[in-house]
Amino acid sequence: MMKYLTQSGEVLEGETFPDIIVAFRNGLQFPANQTTLEFMVSFANRHLKSSGSKISTLSYGAFLADLVSNKYLTKAE
Repeated sequence: MMKYLTQSGEVLEGETFPDIIVAFRNGLQFPANQTTLEFMVSFANRHLKSSGSKISTLSYGAFLADLVSNKYLTKAE
Protein backbone atom coordinates (compact mmCIF):
# COMPACT_ATOMS: atom_id res chain seq x y z
CA MET A 1 0.00 0.00 0.00
CA MET A 2 1.39 3.39 -1.00
CA LYS A 3 0.87 6.43 1.21
CA TYR A 4 1.24 10.11 0.40
CA LEU A 5 0.49 13.26 2.38
CA THR A 6 -1.16 16.37 0.95
CA GLN A 7 -0.02 19.88 1.84
CA SER A 8 -2.80 19.98 4.45
CA GLY A 9 -1.66 16.70 6.02
CA GLU A 10 -4.39 14.47 4.58
CA VAL A 11 -3.21 10.88 4.07
CA LEU A 12 -3.81 9.41 0.61
CA GLU A 13 -3.55 5.63 0.29
CA GLY A 14 -3.73 3.35 -2.69
CA GLU A 15 -2.41 0.21 -4.32
CA THR A 16 -1.60 1.91 -7.64
CA PHE A 17 -0.56 5.33 -8.94
CA PRO A 18 -4.06 5.95 -10.35
CA ASP A 19 -5.53 5.18 -6.89
CA ILE A 20 -3.38 7.93 -5.37
CA ILE A 21 -4.21 10.38 -8.17
CA VAL A 22 -7.95 9.75 -7.76
CA ALA A 23 -7.68 10.24 -4.00
CA PHE A 24 -5.79 13.51 -4.62
CA ARG A 25 -8.42 14.66 -7.13
CA ASN A 26 -11.25 13.87 -4.70
CA GLY A 27 -9.80 16.36 -2.21
CA LEU A 28 -9.77 19.21 -4.74
CA GLN A 29 -12.38 21.42 -6.39
CA PHE A 30 -12.34 19.70 -9.79
CA PRO A 31 -15.33 18.35 -11.69
CA ALA A 32 -16.15 14.87 -10.43
CA ASN A 33 -17.09 13.72 -13.92
CA GLN A 34 -13.55 14.05 -15.26
CA THR A 35 -11.60 10.92 -16.09
CA THR A 36 -8.27 10.52 -14.35
CA LEU A 37 -6.43 11.57 -17.51
CA GLU A 38 -8.68 14.62 -17.97
CA PHE A 39 -7.98 15.61 -14.36
CA MET A 40 -4.24 15.19 -14.85
CA VAL A 41 -4.23 17.39 -17.97
CA SER A 42 -6.45 20.02 -16.35
CA PHE A 43 -4.33 20.11 -13.19
CA ALA A 44 -1.10 20.31 -15.20
CA ASN A 45 -2.49 23.19 -17.28
CA ARG A 46 -3.54 25.12 -14.17
CA HIS A 47 -0.15 24.54 -12.60
CA LEU A 48 1.64 25.72 -15.75
CA LYS A 49 -0.43 28.92 -15.85
CA SER A 50 0.12 29.67 -12.18
CA SER A 51 3.78 28.71 -11.80
CA GLY A 52 5.27 28.52 -15.28
CA SER A 53 6.58 24.98 -14.69
CA LYS A 54 5.32 21.77 -16.23
CA ILE A 55 3.83 18.69 -14.64
CA SER A 56 4.11 15.61 -16.83
CA THR A 57 0.98 13.81 -17.97
CA LEU A 58 2.83 11.14 -19.97
CA SER A 59 2.13 8.48 -17.34
CA TYR A 60 0.54 8.12 -13.92
CA GLY A 61 3.97 7.61 -12.37
CA ALA A 62 5.45 10.71 -14.02
CA PHE A 63 2.45 12.81 -12.94
CA LEU A 64 2.71 11.59 -9.35
CA ALA A 65 6.48 12.16 -9.29
CA ASP A 66 5.94 15.74 -10.47
CA LEU A 67 3.28 16.30 -7.80
CA VAL A 68 5.91 15.28 -5.25
CA SER A 69 8.68 17.40 -6.80
CA ASN A 70 6.33 20.41 -6.84
CA LYS A 71 5.42 19.86 -3.16
CA TYR A 72 1.72 19.07 -3.71
CA LEU A 73 2.35 15.66 -2.13
CA THR A 74 5.04 14.05 -0.02
CA LYS A 75 5.65 10.33 0.18
CA ALA A 76 4.74 8.98 3.60
CA GLU A 77 6.93 6.36 5.24
